Amino acid sequence: MSKNIVQIDPQKFPWLDLRRYTFTLGVENKGILYISGNTASAYDAEKRQVLCKGDVVEQAKLAFEKIGVVLEAAGMSFDNVVRTVEHIDPAALSQHPQIQEVRRQYLGASPAADSAFCVQRLLRPDALIEISAVAMKDEKRAIDPGWGNDPQHTVAPGVQAGDTLWLSGFIGHEEVDGLPHFPQDTARQMELSYQAIGQVLKAAGAQPGDIVNSIDFIAPRALLQYRNTAATRKEFFGGQYPAATGIFMNRLLDPEAHVEVETVAVTGEGRQEIRIPEWDQRYERFTYRPGIKKGRLLYIAGMTAVDPTTGQSVGGDDVLAQADRAYESVARVLAAGGYSMDDVVNTVEWVAPRGITGYRQIAEVRRKYFGDSFPTATGVQVYDLLRPELLIEVTAVAVV
Repeated sequence: MSKNIVQIDPQKFPWLDLRRYTFTLGVENKGILYISGNTASAYDAEKRQVLCKGDVVEQAKLAFEKIGVVLEAAGMSFDNVVRTVEHIDPAALSQHPQIQEVRRQYLGASPAADSAFCVQRLLRPDALIEISAVAMKDEKRAIDPGWGNDPQHTVAPGVQAGDTLWLSGFIGHEEVDGLPHFPQDTARQMELSYQAIGQVLKAAGAQPGDIVNSIDFIAPRALLQYRNTAATRKEFFGGQYPAATGIFMNRLLDPEAHVEVETVAVTGEGRQEIRIPEWDQRYERFTYRPGIKKGRLLYIAGMTAVDPTTGQSVGGDDVLAQADRAYESVARVLAAGGYSMDDVVNTVEWVAPRGITGYRQIAEVRRKYFGDSFPTATGVQVYDLLRPELLIEVTAVAVV
């Protein structure tokens, strides 16, 4: 692992034996701390197995408790948290509003950007919620574009720390008779999402070209219309495209929502598109790039078992072979920028339902690419990936 990267290993973590896993609880580099997804999983000595107990509120409390332990071990606190992501099991969706009070207990008056969505299921069958987080040592400030947000709310439209702007997930809607209205056209919802994102960027002194990464969380109802959103991205980014990923989720929190857009921006100069010449012909057709480096962050677009030179999928129905090809592409992008897998601080593995049976084998793929110095990680079972033959998609972040 890069000499600048610090793996956060709390001296006291009574819930699990972390030596069994191919991830690290927290990884910090240059003042940016990534924290793996945490559930309420804990070893039950009586039953001699790891279990998640309680309702979603109790489970969320334990997940935040674990995050707090990692923060403390890194010399930080919840005041340093700039972003959280909540993955919710369908069984707990109706109780999600109660999580706001749990967030208030831990985040207090220090809001963070947030994205929350309903997954197909969590990897642990008894888990109802999984929460990951990012924290920074830079002083942070909440960004309010003049929307008059409740100061007691623990979610801010955006949070800026140093040169980095973390935006919450946005679902495009408009006001009709004082109430939110969701157009039933996916491209229109996307257009409204980017209008809101543009307002947050402006309030923070940033612009569309500063966005280094975007993730589209797509509801199944948008399956056929999603391809029509490329024109919106072209107009918004004007050719300065970020790294990006599109994932079909079980559903979004609002039943009328089609797409939730999550973004990260870095202000200032020095934007670097990481290009691989033999991939260019294919990527020139897309509204995203394989990798974008700006400031301390290097984001890598979602990589799958698709050969970037031909567009053909490889690996067949073998999730292990598909994961290996995805990580090979991640490593290729890093190398093209002059970096390596040692610089990676976080990965997310998005797993289609057909890939879940062999998912545990992917630990061997991670050992192949990371050795025994693992980044933070989150694994999510999703509704589907953009191409039906794909079983897994991997996104990665490096701090360099």
